[in-house]
Amino acid sequence: MFELINSYIDSLALFLAILFIQGMSFRKIRQYRPNWFQNGNRRLFLSILLGVYYGLAGIYFIYEGAYENNPVIYTNMRILILMVTSVFGGRVPLIFAYLVMLFGRISFDITSPITSRYIILMTLIFAACLLITFWKKQRFSRFVALIILNFPALLYYFVNNFDQGRILRGFEILEYFLLFFVTALLVFYACNYIDKSNLVIQNLTETAMTDSLTNLPNMRFFTQQFAWIFAKAQKRKKALSLFIIDIDNFKEINDFHGHQAGNTVLAQFSSILKNRTFPPRTMFARIGGEEFAVLLQNVDTAQAALIADFFREEIERAKFPYNPVSGKVTVSIGVASASSNFATTESLFEAADQALYQAKQNGRNQIAVHQGELE
Repeated sequence: MFELINSYIDSLALFLAILFIQGMSFRKIRQYRPNWFQNGNRRLFLSILLGVYYGLAGIYFIYEGAYENNPVIYTNMRILILMVTSVFGGRVPLIFAYLVMLFGRISFDITSPITSRYIILMTLIFAACLLITFWKKQRFSRFVALIILNFPALLYYFVNNFDQGRILRGFEILEYFLLFFVTALLVFYACNYIDKSNLVIQNLTETAMTDSLTNLPNMRFFTQQFAWIFAKAQKRKKALSLFIIDIDNFKEINDFHGHQAGNTVLAQFSSILKNRTFPPRTMFARIGGEEFAVLLQNVDTAQAALIADFFREEIERAKFPYNPVSGKVTVSIGVASASSNFATTESLFEAADQALYQAKQNGRNQIAVHQGELE
């Protein structure tokens, strides 16, 4: 019994390490590529990647079980992989984890009758896990239901000759059931803890990176993403354009109508900015006060100027609840595009800022495009 518990502790420690690595990896992806969790194709890719990852972990347990004295333990770990993947990942990761493990088992020893029995076992477990993904209940309820649903499959495994004469009997079956149940609960709580921790960190990160008034990314987030997008554009020699937008005479709104009125105008302006159709992968941010940045990937100077002027006209036509004393709410926009003249994000930003200053000097409610070298 002591040796059995020892083996379970070793395999459980490995399982928890696998969970931890996956949790940390997805935390990093969410931090540096948050749009991957929103874009349909990339989200599907992540789901497939998750399934393959856990499938490879299952293959590892297959090979460990083949060479260790206690293959039952490693079979239980493979069962837990499918259970965890279905409850925390969903159908797509579950299907891919199952297929990868199936391929691993077949490639290990396709001719052995033991292989066909393992395939039957894992298919029964997979069917139960797939069924549970359609049940819209809390995770713990689904996990407990899975343990109950998998009881016949586990019993089938314990009383059949899977591993060269290894047939469990009487009290031994009870021991393995008990250890499986305890291990399953430990794994569930570990998964739940990792998942909730990642969610808390994500919420804290989003709060730190989001402007609370407009719900747009703030300057801190913009700076991080700008550096990555700029480097990617330079490496691939792709066009990249930047707008800096300033709401004209915004101080008059604050002074005449009050700061709450100014906040209302900022919120409405941000809503127009977010809901307008821009090219794919366009990024917006509030970079301070009444200034906003728009970063457009794969958009050259001519296209950027056209898009900027369309947006300027849209703001000019929009009806705001509060206007500056001097007239309607309008914007001035500075436009700059990455070229050989701009080796850094700072230089491109400075170019757009200079263009904005020029638009202001020329009378506001217009765009200006930066040309040539920085002044």
